Amino acid sequence: MTKNTVLLLVKLTFVVLLCSLVFVHKQNKPRVMIVHSYKNDYSWVNEINVGLNRIFDKHPDLSLRWHYMDLKNHGDDDFKRTAATITNHTVERWQPDVLIMMDDIAQKLVGMQYLNHPTIKMVYGGVNGKPSDYKYDVSNNVTGILERKPMVATEDSIAMLWTASGGDPTKKPRALLLGDASDSFVAGLSAYEPPTYVWKKTEWLKPVSVPTFDEWKESVLRAPESADILLVSDYRQLRKVKGGKEFVKAKEVMTWTEANSKIPVLGLAAVIAEDGGAISIATSGYEQGEVAAEMAYAIISGKSPKDIPVRSTEQYLIGIRQAAMAKRGIPAPSIYEAFARATNNFF
Repeated sequence: MTKNTVLLLVKLTFVVLLCSLVFVHKQNKPRVMIVHSYKNDYSWVNEINVGLNRIFDKHPDLSLRWHYMDLKNHGDDDFKRTAATITNHTVERWQPDVLIMMDDIAQKLVGMQYLNHPTIKMVYGGVNGKPSDYKYDVSNNVTGILERKPMVATEDSIAMLWTASGGDPTKKPRALLLGDASDSFVAGLSAYEPPTYVWKKTEWLKPVSVPTFDEWKESVLRAPESADILLVSDYRQLRKVKGGKEFVKAKEVMTWTEANSKIPVLGLAAVIAEDGGAISIATSGYEQGEVAAEMAYAIISGKSPKDIPVRSTEQYLIGIRQAAMAKRGIPAPSIYEAFARATNNFF
């Protein structure tokens, strides 16, 4: 055997050993799997991802995997079953140390399958429902952050729109919440009502949920008969026809709503101003992601989920669409505009 052959064998052996060490290291990295109910074509999801990465970027010692169920664009039962099966099979194969699940539908279809699991710990975020809705309150392997609307700030915004549009400041404006028939809208309704929240400056009307865009249009046009301010949150699952599988594009819904509502519209999701609405005030997806990632890393570091208190929304975002506000003759308060500009939510 020549000297060059020996040298080549030594180099090859070194490369093989190095690759083996890298592979073993990667295999032994703590695993965190992030499951989104929706897809990353939705700005809410991207906000959450930014928040997650603010923490995870500081910890390259983790192995991360992202999974999108795409249940905002597809709401039929067959798609839900398929998405749930694929997601659960992926979890079973990859066996993450921590499973992060975002939004309510992921808790129902995925999270509840791993209650009190011996090795998989769970963190939730973007949850409109109560932990007890998913039996998380009696499970020892789960914690998370709840998505809650900034209700006091919402009332302040309702009062601002009411007086700016010529309403009597001595009277309480009547507010009507309109939403689609999605799981997330229904799950979040309890947040608006006693004992969770007691309205002080607003006369709260019974919310309206509709499955189709035609019914949405009818509700928007009828709203002034009973309400002074129209609140909108979930509208991405309005079907083109009753019982159909196809949804109307979100921008089409919001643009039509803003153009045809005879009363001011206040959005309760940050994306609403982006979609064409005049103004929105909403939970911060950045906070949801950042807190969930902090909890996940604490668990990886040895803390038990049951020793990590459940958190709730503390931050919110404001969105402004200048042309839509001007069309209604409502000047945006300077602090609203400054906040919207600072968070890239001014359009």
